[in-house]
Amino acid sequence: MFEPCKWENKNILHFTDLIRNSYLPKELRSQAKHSQEECLLRTATKLNEAGISFEKVHNRCLLDIKFEKKRFFSWFLCLGCLPRCKLFKARFQIPQLKVDHTTECVLRNLIAFEQCHYPEAPFICNYVFLIDSLIHTKDDAELLVEKEAIVHELGSDQELTNLVNGLCKHVVTDSTCYHEIIEDVNGHYNNKWKWAMGTLRWVYFRDPWRSSSTIVGVVVLVFTIFNFYRVSDMLF
Repeated sequence: MFEPCKWENKNILHFTDLIRNSYLPKELRSQAKHSQEECLLRTATKLNEAGISFEKVHNRCLLDIKFEKKRFFSWFLCLGCLPRCKLFKARFQIPQLKVDHTTECVLRNLIAFEQCHYPEAPFICNYVFLIDSLIHTKDDAELLVEKEAIVHELGSDQELTNLVNGLCKHVVTDSTCYHEIIEDVNGHYNNKWKWAMGTLRWVYFRDPWRSSSTIVGVVVLVFTIFNFYRVSDMLF
């Protein structure tokens, strides 16, 4: 179901603890504290409308989620549709999650184990809460499946939505290891200029066909304006 990471020798409490430890990035395993601030994240479709791209990544621990953007280039998100122009993208990188009929059982056991033995370091709970924040509706699930951040063997994307939304019920945490990521994503989302660039990209540069049509339209408009001023100068 998941791709385990290499792990260092430590005191393992239980076989479930061994599984949990294998999915933690090294920086999390050595992290003593994490933020006590409660952070809310927008849904996947909302973030996508703001110009944030979701990308699957391989060869990375399940919980090793990152948000990457270049400080200057991310102001021009509408150019991110061009081939090999990742510099202009705000990228939400998620290690691919493979969901099958055993996933719910595994995650529930890991969550319960953390609630009992690691209440101050609920990394699996944080991960599930993050995914749950991204998926509120079937449209959110469809987007993440389309980007292959999540692949599943369930009957439909609605079943995936129901599964994810049900995992966090009656689970309480007072901290998150993803505070910095959520803060960066929310900062991007709340920036009006970047939202405008994201909307421009979503409406006019969503795919190569729409991008080419937009570019042709702009060229025709510029050519028309140029000819108008040229004729005006000749007449007056």
